Amino acid sequence: MNRFENTQSFYKDRLNKKISGVCAGIANGHNFPVWATRLATLLLFFVFPVPVLIGYFVAAMILPAKYY
Repeated sequence: MNRFENTQSFYKDRLNKKISGVCAGIANGHNFPVWATRLATLLLFFVFPVPVLIGYFVAAMILPAKYY
């Protein structure tokens, strides 16, 4: 019998955080390396600073925290 697991892919990882845990949570939810997610966020910040700051701030406020 197949079992469906309801897992969220967008959350804040409070144990592996550097600033608020947004990048670590997204990386863990999608099985990406955390360093690659942080590097991509940093590169996007240099190209589009205002949208990335707004998006990161909104994600830090809205995403649920996960402690594990």
